[in-house]
Amino acid sequence: MSKKKTDWIKYVASDTKKYNKMSKKNKLKNFVIICCVWVFFLVGFIVVKNTDNPLNEKGYRFDTSITGDYAVHFIDVGQGDSALIEFPDDKVMLIDTGENDDEIASTLINYIDNLNITTIDYLVLTHTDSDHIGNAPDIFENYDVLNVYIPCVYSTYEEENNLMTQDFVVKDTKIWRQTMEAIYNEDCLIEMNYSLKGDKIVNEEYAYEVNFYTPLEENLGSSDWNSYSPIMMVNIQNMKYLFVGDAGIEDEETFLQAYPKEVRKLIFDCNVLKVGHHGSKTSTSAEFLDAVKPEIAVISVGAVNDYGHPTQEALDRLEETGCQIMMTKDLGNIVLTSKDGEISQYYVNSPVIDYYEYFYYGFIITCVLLVLRGAILYKQYKKEKDKKKD
Repeated sequence: MSKKKTDWIKYVASDTKKYNKMSKKNKLKNFVIICCVWVFFLVGFIVVKNTDNPLNEKGYRFDTSITGDYAVHFIDVGQGDSALIEFPDDKVMLIDTGENDDEIASTLINYIDNLNITTIDYLVLTHTDSDHIGNAPDIFENYDVLNVYIPCVYSTYEEENNLMTQDFVVKDTKIWRQTMEAIYNEDCLIEMNYSLKGDKIVNEEYAYEVNFYTPLEENLGSSDWNSYSPIMMVNIQNMKYLFVGDAGIEDEETFLQAYPKEVRKLIFDCNVLKVGHHGSKTSTSAEFLDAVKPEIAVISVGAVNDYGHPTQEALDRLEETGCQIMMTKDLGNIVLTSKDGEISQYYVNSPVIDYYEYFYYGFIITCVLLVLRGAILYKQYKKEKDKKKD
């Protein structure tokens, strides 16, 4: 055998030996890395599993880092309205239910279920538009509703069943009829109230009250369905939340004219304003804002809508007051409470990243990889041990 050929064989043998040695080193290194990743997923899984903020079976998680005696939720239902209030005594008020849509209905129901709510003590349906009452039948179907506040408007269901006892106008829409039918089919378990100025809910023990300031009785009979929206103040432990539904500028003027300026200064300034009509230019006048002076303005609006909401005119008027503007289209679900006399806020974009499942499946996958890597290393170790014996 020539010297050249012998040198080549030695080179190949040497290179192969180096390769095998390097391969073993790399395998060991990879095994250690996987061990570290396995420990990370194991610790993460244990921490998330034992957190006070677990993932519920519906796939939603809530930020519980901010606590208070109550919570006001502005639920992201797209181009519609829905707000839920958890009072200090654990009673619940739901104001509107969003547009009649399967996906939105599912979002709303999941949100309420996540709060472990089974009873709606007060359901307020501000007016008959579908983007406000669209999922009311689903609410009646899924929860025990004890009291309902509805606009002074009849549906064709009452008309056909001779249930009309007052001189109200009739609105002929499918969703309004379904809503009223659902109420009557509750076998009179619900206390039904027609929203009017003077209505109130008071709980002195837990320091909260709800006051309805409109609609005025003399203004009933309008064919502008937005005008039936009650302007209502929810006062919880001296923190004021003003809800106006889709009330327009004319309704705001009627509201202001019904009360002397001295009274307005005492009772109408608010911490939070639920902006009327999704930020339409036909609501939230400068005069109205001057009277209520909100610190925070919440606009429930869809990211994509055909109405151009919120309009620049409404935003400009809000910005002139110096208030903080918050929109569901930007922040998702908005939750407000108070702590030490100040409004605290956090946002819930749902469904959020499921960290629980990430850690769980990461732990399982790394377990499998560890077994495989361990088997390969053990096989190589055994092979080398057998060679040494030979």
